Amino acid sequence: MSLFAFARLRFVRLLVLGLSMWCLTSLMAVAQSAVLVVDAFNRKVHVAGNANTKRQVGGLAKIATCMVTLDWAEASQVGVNVLAPVPDYAPAIAGAVSPMGLQPGDTMTLRDLIYSTMMGSDNVAAVTLGDFVGRDHLARLQRSGHPMDEFVRQMNQLSLREGCKGTRFTNPHGLENSRPIPHSTAADIARLAVYAASRPAMRFYTNQSSREVTLYRAGQAIKVPIRNTNQLLGVDNIDGIKTANTEMSGGCCVISAERASSIIPQADNTNHIYRHRMIVVVLGSSNPFLEARGLLQQGWAAYDRWLAAGRPITSKKQMLADF
Repeated sequence: MSLFAFARLRFVRLLVLGLSMWCLTSLMAVAQSAVLVVDAFNRKVHVAGNANTKRQVGGLAKIATCMVTLDWAEASQVGVNVLAPVPDYAPAIAGAVSPMGLQPGDTMTLRDLIYSTMMGSDNVAAVTLGDFVGRDHLARLQRSGHPMDEFVRQMNQLSLREGCKGTRFTNPHGLENSRPIPHSTAADIARLAVYAASRPAMRFYTNQSSREVTLYRAGQAIKVPIRNTNQLLGVDNIDGIKTANTEMSGGCCVISAERASSIIPQADNTNHIYRHRMIVVVLGSSNPFLEARGLLQQGWAAYDRWLAAGRPITSKKQMLADF
């Protein structure tokens, strides 16, 4: 065999080995992802894998951040149009440059901070929400302490209230730069997502592909555009909710989609309206958007079979609350 032929054969073998390793790595990544598909109105789990495994979820923690903020805005009757200042410590805790260009001393309405947090996944915006709401909580409770600690306490209270079993938040943005390292599960993120999807206000913050927000700096109003990080918006009726990707979490996303309601005539000449909304959670995926879209289709198929069978529940563990 000539030297050229030997070199070519060796190259082909190395290429085949490399492709094999790439395929194996990809399959392992898919196999290691954690997923759960649940319909939001019945809370019946239709697809699940590794769903109770604790793992890092990155920016999906911002779902809890924004729900705590919206709950506070409603309970306090302060609303979301109030301006909140970016605290001096925000960049250090955020761990990254603000995509919105937020700097200490800037102010932004809570409404625009929520848009920045959910659509643009801005960590400084999430910290600013935590500081403002946490500070108000401490004042109302007449307690001392750091506003961020109080806000994180509220995040964890929310997760417990919604039935989360394997979640611990340690900051409002989800990065793994605080101790202990925050973690959750696909099932718990689904519980929080179902709660978020039940709030029309939250869906309004997540179903837009782009938006302009305003930050105020030294008396000047600065318009800032936001692009939603959710690449699946508008596909298959998908209207939310959040994406995430850190070195420890891998690719993550939570999507929601609603189909047209069913109108069922009743014996008393009234109609019963059944709404249909599916929530899909994907954690630690090499291709979260592709996986989430496939799971959505799989979930709808399983849901339709369940409806056709008369909505049977053979075990309480089929329900999200007891999963």
